[in-house]
Amino acid sequence: MPSKHPKYGDASYMVFLVEDTLFQIPLRRLRESQYFRDMIDERHTGSQGEGESDEHPIILGGITVLEMTAFLDSLDARFLPGDPNLGFIEWTAALHLATMWNFDALRQEIINHVNKTISSASPMDRIDASLKCRVEEWLHPAYEALCSRETGLTNEEAERLGLARAAAIWRIRESSRPISAHCWKCGSQSQCYQCGRWEYERPRGAAGLPAGPLSTSIKAEKVLEFS
Repeated sequence: MPSKHPKYGDASYMVFLVEDTLFQIPLRRLRESQYFRDMIDERHTGSQGEGESDEHPIILGGITVLEMTAFLDSLDARFLPGDPNLGFIEWTAALHLATMWNFDALRQEIINHVNKTISSASPMDRIDASLKCRVEEWLHPAYEALCSRETGLTNEEAERLGLARAAAIWRIRESSRPISAHCWKCGSQSQCYQCGRWEYERPRGAAGLPAGPLSTSIKAEKVLEFS
């Protein structure tokens, strides 16, 4: 009687229900996570037979089909040629689950991949992803992008940030107006009525914030800290 390979001889899977969609995931992949290894090895799957068939799936609340699909696509991507066709939202959705379920190696691989193109994502999406997925290095550069651009916060952005963080961004933008009475680009008044730009490299340190680079002002705002 042939013996099963200890790693590749098990075709077992667990069945999960996300919203109204069933997902069958091989146990071999789930064992990459300490969270699922404990569930599998110690039988922490609720009632008897739960997760073993489509009729008795493990119900996962609080996540979406989009997140689960993106997570599984990223999990498979390591074994397939070329990059999966995932945008920033899908990558960070996958990262959220990889973080929550302790897929440590996959988490780092996703972060490395996203770092190559993160500048193309909107500052607000980068801020949300940084806090939700616990990636500190993404946070302050995203705040800096909001503070240094020509246009102020939109109503939607202010609502997403909340009053305290939106006020901090406003203070930093105000403190970053030029010392001189002339536009750095065309020599007109402090705020140029021709091009609408401010000088962001020479902040005047208004509103009690330190004079210096934007990163210094951002670090001085407690509400903008990574937490």
